[in-house]
Amino acid sequence: MLDYVNALVLNTAGEALVFEVEKPGSGVYWQLLDRYLQPQEDPFTAVQQKLQHMTGYQTRQWAYLGSHAIEASRLFGVGFLFCAQQAVQVAEPAPNRPEGVVIKWVPLVNLRYALLDGRISIMSHALTVSLSFLTILK
Repeated sequence: MLDYVNALVLNTAGEALVFEVEKPGSGVYWQLLDRYLQPQEDPFTAVQQKLQHMTGYQTRQWAYLGSHAIEASRLFGVGFLFCAQQAVQVAEPAPNRPEGVVIKWVPLVNLRYALLDGRISIMSHALTVSLSFLTILK
């Protein structure tokens, strides 16, 4: 299992970036910005690059939410979690976005409901949103 980064990204209007994915037969889900890391790759640099590449957005306001192992007894698959605020568009997003993925900016209240109703179905993404609400977005 590779290490990875997740980030909850907020724009200057205070809206959250989500990637809406439709899975045939099972509904619509929201995902956060995420990426697997290469060995020895810096998590912070990786998450910044992923944000700009996928969306064309940048920000200097990043908060590190911590790192969490998928299985602590073996210490593999560590996730590095971030919350970014005040993101602004500085370039066009990458044209080669995965098919069926829609980039959306949603109000925080919608993100809270998505956390509760299961639309944020990846546990590390749910943890990133929860930690952001507990520490940054009180």
